[in-house]
Amino acid sequence: MTVRRIPTRGEAGNSYLLISGGEAALVDPSAPPEAAIPLLSGARVKYILLTHGHYDHILFLDEAKKAFNAPVLIHGGDADFLSDPEKNLFFPFFGEDVTFEPADDLLEDGDEIVIGDGAVRVMHTPGHTPGSVCFLFGKSALTGDTLFRMSVGRTDFPGGDRATLNKSLKALASLPPDVTIYPGHGPASTIGAEILANPYMNGD
Repeated sequence: MTVRRIPTRGEAGNSYLLISGGEAALVDPSAPPEAAIPLLSGARVKYILLTHGHYDHILFLDEAKKAFNAPVLIHGGDADFLSDPEKNLFFPFFGEDVTFEPADDLLEDGDEIVIGDGAVRVMHTPGHTPGSVCFLFGKSALTGDTLFRMSVGRTDFPGGDRATLNKSLKALASLPPDVTIYPGHGPASTIGAEILANPYMNGD
C-alpha cells in the first residue's frame, strides 16, 4: 500500500491517498479533487474515508464524492457531524451553517476495507471526537487528530473527552514501535518515537 500526501493550504488537515493494485482510498478530502488526480497514477478512487467529522478534514468532501463517484465512509459516532455546523465547527469558527451530504456507510472498530491488493483496518480511537478512527495497514497508521508528532488532538470541542482520548492513546501505544504514523496535521512520526517523547502518550 502506497501512501501519498495531497498538498493542502492554510489550516486544512492533511489529506492522503492510499493506493494499491489500481485502486485508491482518499482520506480526509481537505484539498480540491484536482489536487489528488496527478497523484493517483491512474488508480481509481474506490472509497472516501474520514478519520472524523471536523471541517478542516472534510472541506472538499462533496466535491470529491462528485468527482470520483466514490462512497463516503465515517464512523457512526461522527455521522451527524456532516449535517451539524456546530459539531463540524464551521459555525463556531466561521459563523457559517455549512453542511455536507450524509455518509454512504458507517465504519465500526475492526472493519477491514479492501483496496486493490491490500486492506485497511479501522481502529476506533474516540476522544478528539466520539467517532474518531485510525486506519491501519502494514507498518503504517493514519491517525487523524487522535495522535500527532509530539502532540494530540484537542478535547474542548463538542464530543471531545480527555479521559477517553487517553484510553485511545494507550491502545495506539500497543502497536509495534516501528509503525509509521501519518497524522491529521503536521509531519509523520513513529509509534516508538511518540512513546519516548510525546508527553501525552503516557497520560492517565
